[in-house]
Amino acid sequence: MAMTVQKTYDIYATLPAQIAVRIGQAIVENEFSPGQKLREVDLASAFGVSRASVREALRIVEREGLVTILPQRGAQVTALSVDEVQDIFDIRAQLMGLACERLVAALPASGRPELERLYADLERSFDDAEAYARASLAISEFCVRNAGSRRLADLVLSFGRQTARYTKLSLSTVERRRQSIANWRGLVQSILAGNAREAEGFARQLVFDTRDTALSMLARGMPETARG
Repeated sequence: MAMTVQKTYDIYATLPAQIAVRIGQAIVENEFSPGQKLREVDLASAFGVSRASVREALRIVEREGLVTILPQRGAQVTALSVDEVQDIFDIRAQLMGLACERLVAALPASGRPELERLYADLERSFDDAEAYARASLAISEFCVRNAGSRRLADLVLSFGRQTARYTKLSLSTVERRRQSIANWRGLVQSILAGNAREAEGFARQLVFDTRDTALSMLARGMPETARG
């Protein structure tokens, strides 16, 4: 049976799951700040749904680590400590390395042109920090979705969402994007050449570089910046 390329579709079985995705995206895009309270009545009004649907959606987002639900106080956007940020990035680096190592063997021939297209999109977006961050997310998701393990992909993407605001801000400078695209170039070339060991190394370095930048930003008081 021929293998097919796994693509990501925004199709979710239930209304709460759909709302959860939208809340998660809003958090990633810094529409909600770390520590900000999320009132069910406000979210229900904004999405045009019941508070019960919002309540269930918040439980889903809580499992992603993006929201913390406190007894008698409701939900608020999770604010990570420096140690938590480092821990999440370190775990994500190992998982991303494993995913890209497996991708070398798992990616079907039909998926190679798509990988090359996504990398070309990344290069074209280099001068636009917002566009580059989106392109980086797209190629990252493609890689982990096609590594042959849905569980591994879900874990990598979950850790990625928890640190997405830091990743996005870390790519705001030309110097960081230059560092990032050099790693992506090496990673894509390694995958296409069938070199699993090199692919793992480049994938881990991508995450480590973001981690180091994020920790540096946190040391300079980045959480205030993230609140926009």
